[in-house]
Amino acid sequence: MARKEDEMDAQVNNKPHAPGTPDQGKSPSKSSAATKALITRNLKLAYGEVAAEPTPQRFLDLLNAIDSGEEKKS
Repeated sequence: MARKEDEMDAQVNNKPHAPGTPDQGKSPSKSSAATKALITRNLKLAYGEVAAEPTPQRFLDLLNAIDSGEEKKS
């Protein structure tokens, strides 16, 4: 697992890769694109499920209560 973390760290920080790693020798633009793709993939994995979840009813109730309170002030 440490090797994967080292590879991801190298991608994100644009460090030169250790010999034998798949991205060794790529041009900076390809490395930059690979970094962006890696970040996008990881963000989707981390937040995709959460973003797809419905809003909890208690939050909807709270928002409705706030709206009702604002209407009474007007």
